[in-house]
Amino acid sequence: MKQGHGGVFEFKVMDSEYADDTGLVFGDRATAARMAPLVNAHFARWGMEVHEKKPADTKVKTLVLFCAAPPSEYQDPATFDGADLSDIKLPSGNVVPVVDRAKYLGSMLGRDGTDRLGVEARIAAATRAFGSLSTLVFKSASVSPAAKREAYVALVLAILLYGCEGWSLTAALWGKLRRFHHRCARSMCRITMWHVREHRITTASVLKVLGLRNIETYVCRRQLQWAGHVARMGPGRLPRQLLSSWCGRPRPVGRPEMTFGATLEAALTFAGVEVDGWMELAQDREGWRQVVNGIWDVEQEIEVHEVLERRAGVV
Repeated sequence: MKQGHGGVFEFKVMDSEYADDTGLVFGDRATAARMAPLVNAHFARWGMEVHEKKPADTKVKTLVLFCAAPPSEYQDPATFDGADLSDIKLPSGNVVPVVDRAKYLGSMLGRDGTDRLGVEARIAAATRAFGSLSTLVFKSASVSPAAKREAYVALVLAILLYGCEGWSLTAALWGKLRRFHHRCARSMCRITMWHVREHRITTASVLKVLGLRNIETYVCRRQLQWAGHVARMGPGRLPRQLLSSWCGRPRPVGRPEMTFGATLEAALTFAGVEVDGWMELAQDREGWRQVVNGIWDVEQEIEVHEVLERRAGVV
């Protein structure tokens, strides 16, 4: 549901298409099983082929991701009230596997609907990138701190924060990102944890040597850049509708999962922007760019992780 100028109206998200990657949304297994062969036949009419898993296949491109409701919605959360999670059989004799995680447009999606798998996957990819250049660049005594910083920001952080514009970040996920960032900074300065304890070296001093900012600064800048871009979209665009919409059903029992709205609110608070009027401010492209660029100065004034963790809560 979405609040518009004419009141509240409902809309459905039926699919997500980007180039040759398509994501379809089905409300239940029966609908997915009924529509799968129809979808395959439709794409075949246009000369395209949807990959079906054959008995001898070890890899498959077409998957069905079962997205579970909150545990409080089930009588038996361990089995999702006996949900059938077996592969969906197709008329051709092939199947579409039902999985608990899937990659779509470079991001990992999980059954629980959180960004935990996505963040962990980006950290793993960034770790490999950092390790491959560690000896030649990041741990080399002949490479200046400024050069290390540029390589780290351009190569490692770009991999780490791919897709972070839409992340819903809990305190636990912030902690994972922060620890990776700090670990890389110490490695670039060739500082071990023994040095940290023996000489009482602070993380702030290590980042200052390299000219790096806190990880929260990089994430918040990206999130606010994307939020401003979406806010300037036309009201008929799906990203714009999703930005100010909600599910029209009672909230389940228990603490709500972290949402993108709460994460965005934390980023706005960090940037010193009033939450109630940020969308109007974002209509001015140049003014919004000044807000985003001003985050570089905000970090010098406050402890960013304290602000963001207060918003995220200890989850």
